[in-house]
Amino acid sequence: MTMVEQRSKPQSFIKEKAAKLEEKKNVSLLRKGCHWVVDNQIGLSLALLAVIHGHDYFLAKGTSPFVHLQHKIVDDDQGRYNRGRRDVYYILHWVVAFTLVRATVMYKMLEPFIKWYGVRSQHKIMRFGEQGWLTIYYIFSFATGIYVMAQGPHWMNTMQYWTDYPEGHKQMTPLMKSYYLIQMGFWFQQIFVILIEERRKDFFVMFMHHIVTCNLMGWSLFTNYVRVGNAVLCCMDFSDIFLSGTKCIRYMGFKKLTNVSFVVFILSWVYTRHYLYMKIMYSVYFESQAQLDDHMWEPENLCFYNRPIIYGFTFLLALLQMMIIYWFILVLRIAYRSVCYSAMEDTRSDSEGGSDDENDGSSNGKPNKSKGGKTKKAKKTLQDSKKKN
Repeated sequence: MTMVEQRSKPQSFIKEKAAKLEEKKNVSLLRKGCHWVVDNQIGLSLALLAVIHGHDYFLAKGTSPFVHLQHKIVDDDQGRYNRGRRDVYYILHWVVAFTLVRATVMYKMLEPFIKWYGVRSQHKIMRFGEQGWLTIYYIFSFATGIYVMAQGPHWMNTMQYWTDYPEGHKQMTPLMKSYYLIQMGFWFQQIFVILIEERRKDFFVMFMHHIVTCNLMGWSLFTNYVRVGNAVLCCMDFSDIFLSGTKCIRYMGFKKLTNVSFVVFILSWVYTRHYLYMKIMYSVYFESQAQLDDHMWEPENLCFYNRPIIYGFTFLLALLQMMIIYWFILVLRIAYRSVCYSAMEDTRSDSEGGSDDENDGSSNGKPNKSKGGKTKKAKKTLQDSKKKN
């Protein structure tokens, strides 16, 4: 090692350390609070759940609205439920529960697994944990949603979204109501996650997606359009399984399997998020008006149907479809790069400061020997030789 190298190395280390300290000083108080919440998700959520379930067991005697479904219909032979204001508590409970489950699965299971597998890039380890959790959730969510639909009259029949409204729609089975409120808890928790964690490139679009989704679910529950909501959620969840699953396979280094999974993902996306989704939108705007009267507005009978309501729902569904089209364009760009340049990179939701290929010198436990690395080494050697002379 030359004298120049010996001097420059400690200087660069000091500068780097000083830059990190300066960056920490410039972090806002709000961002520091978000970092603290992220670092203590498991402990905070465990404490809150202990309080919630302790209150239910010792004080509420098994009747707490945070833990148990509310608004059960008296003397109903099927044990069905209406919706009501106290359902908000049940949703909040699941926001906390999903925070605990997500953090536990990511940090205690998936990230240790991918490290054991041999991945050394901190970026890939973090992303594998995030996408692995989503893959697991969407598998269970889709399976439950399909089962709920199969138990109801609206299985593959869009006309049943409106038949005999509101009777038979405002009364929900325990399974349907639990499924719907838990899904709402998940999506509200997703808003919490996107606000407290590091922002991605498409933060604004993703944030708007979550807001629109929560609005659609909330209003569909209030107006008793849960059959439509159930169908939309199933369409979204199916392709999301392959979206997140493909990323996980890629982080593990299975190139051929990644390509196969990516093709399946594109096909599932087109079929569910465009074809089936547009059929649902058609049903909301046209089939509803063909079956129902334009002035069915009877809040005392939990009946909420008129032209403004349908226009509002159609607008929200169309807004969601526009965001889906935006993401699909990015997916097609990835497919084009993969075919033409053999470089499949997720441009949709990486962090602002990195990409999926970012690493700390290794990938899958192997040293990085890219052309860029060789070029930098060659330049450094040339500079050192000039300094010696």
